[in-house]
Amino acid sequence: MKILRIFIISMLVFFSCKNEEKQRENTESSNPKEAFNDSSYVLDPKFPIGDARRYGVTASTAKLKHPYTGKNRFTTTLDLAQEYGLEMTFPSGFYKMNLDLSSYKDLKLNFNNSEFSLIQIVQMNDSLPIPKNITLGGTLVAFDRLAITEAQNIIIDSIIIKSDKQKNLLSGRSRGCHIYHGSEDIKIKYLQVNDLGSDPIKDKYTHAALAIDGWNNNPVNVQIEEIYIKSTDRHGIYITGKDHLIGDVIIDRFGVGSSEGMDGMQDAQLGEEKEFKALWINKCYDSFIENITINEKDSKAKYNAHFDAGDKTRPFTIGNFKVINDNPKIDTLEEENSGVVIEIMD
Repeated sequence: MKILRIFIISMLVFFSCKNEEKQRENTESSNPKEAFNDSSYVLDPKFPIGDARRYGVTASTAKLKHPYTGKNRFTTTLDLAQEYGLEMTFPSGFYKMNLDLSSYKDLKLNFNNSEFSLIQIVQMNDSLPIPKNITLGGTLVAFDRLAITEAQNIIIDSIIIKSDKQKNLLSGRSRGCHIYHGSEDIKIKYLQVNDLGSDPIKDKYTHAALAIDGWNNNPVNVQIEEIYIKSTDRHGIYITGKDHLIGDVIIDRFGVGSSEGMDGMQDAQLGEEKEFKALWINKCYDSFIENITINEKDSKAKYNAHFDAGDKTRPFTIGNFKVINDNPKIDTLEEENSGVVIEIMD
């Protein structure tokens, strides 16, 4: 009996130790900052793990070569964030580069009015992984475009797109926000487009301040809480696809530029791209805009809205459609087979 008690006590101690060890392993694995040894990557140890400055990244140093990886410092921090599950925070300033998150996954990045030329989250070719599970917190500023293609589960807190040829690596004006084919579960809290260009060469494929389209593989479940379009040379919003949810929209100026050199648009009839509209809904199903206000003052477009082809059994619903500073030269165009339903029109 004494031997049995000793054996039981020994086993209890053994399993207790194993449980403590397992709990310790679980704690370490659930907290990557504690489990991760970043000593090889550290260039400025006064900053904590997860602060990009710890790895030598500021707006002015992001493109410098990292002595350990051989890549630039910015890419090195992205790779660290992806591989070790680190939430990475980047300081403010103009980075003089693109923010390219193509084929990255499982990223959580924070920004503080961080400025880039182009911001893109795309699958560059079919042999590469699709970008997915990416969260961008804080405020980002782009001087070229926000481009999202073949991406899944992308969350963006705040993005402001504006024109500044000195900060655009292509020396052009803004090309707006383009959510393109294969994109699914895209969530943006605040989108602001201050300007959209209409250069006959540089802006051949620039269609709208916000374009959600993609031939035969249109975006699904795009959610944007608030949209402010300050000015666009061409269309304001062009939207196709399904299961989209848009909150409050303000379009202040639209159609004030040129259609010269402009290419045709996905799912639209050739020539329609030249008839500028503030809002163009085309082949878009089971979707909703809560409120939209369109300002016709100083706008030169043909239509404030074009309710194009749709399906009344899978409607696109607008809660409140409001036009201010009415311009008698600007009309609303509604096709017979439109699926748009407006609950309140001011």
